[in-house]
Amino acid sequence: MYRIVTAIVIAALPFSPLCAQTPEASLAALDAKQKEMVATADIDGLAALSSPGLTINAPTNRVLTREQFLAMMKTGKIGAEAFERTVESVSISGDVGVVMGSDVFTPTAESELGRTYGGRPLKRRYTNVYQRDHGQWKWLARHANVIPEAAKGQ
Repeated sequence: MYRIVTAIVIAALPFSPLCAQTPEASLAALDAKQKEMVATADIDGLAALSSPGLTINAPTNRVLTREQFLAMMKTGKIGAEAFERTVESVSISGDVGVVMGSDVFTPTAESELGRTYGGRPLKRRYTNVYQRDHGQWKWLARHANVIPEAAKGQ
């Protein structure tokens, strides 16, 4: 009998509140999904994740609306050959979550970043802001900038 009870308790552990992800870990996981959506040009996923008021301060030195961003993804003006991300900070205050870190983004040759910088890997800093809306996180804002070559060694 002891073995059966032990087996049931062990089987139930992954579903217990003790093993539940923290809100910060859940938001970091969502941020990883957002990165994968960009890397794979998952337009439908990005449209579902993004808030209607999504605003992006892009590394091409301009501000994009949600519609502009999705259109650029569709046409390949934003495109990745490779994309790695390191989350360095996740904070949540009420219904707002902020994820900050660094990434290495290798743009496609035909993308705006590819035409500006070539097809080389670009080291960048980024901030993504999410807002909880009816219990679900929505991608609200982003800032990303390319780290200048001279600053990389410092």
